[in-house]
Amino acid sequence: MTFTDVIENLRQYDEEPFNGQAPTIYVADPWTPSSEAAVEWSGEKGGVPFGRKPVLFHLMTVREALKFFGPEYDELLSQGEVEGMCRKLATHISARNAARVRRDV
Repeated sequence: MTFTDVIENLRQYDEEPFNGQAPTIYVADPWTPSSEAAVEWSGEKGGVPFGRKPVLFHLMTVREALKFFGPEYDELLSQGEVEGMCRKLATHISARNAARVRRDV
């Protein structure tokens, strides 16, 4: 499965969180639309799926991604903008992570 596949099917993966866990998006570097990806229930202690090659990095929960795209999600899909949506989400996560690092310094 690729990052594009995940973004195209976010609604299928959207489930209520349970016991502190939620369906979560994991993507391999370099976080391009064709990068290997998965949606798995997050671990109780967080982290990434164990033993995966390539290593998949935690991006965000499925529900957070749907909120990020907002009401435009379905329209963007229908317009064939999936690759752009992948790039937009990856850029957002990179910026968010960089902001966290700056605060920690």
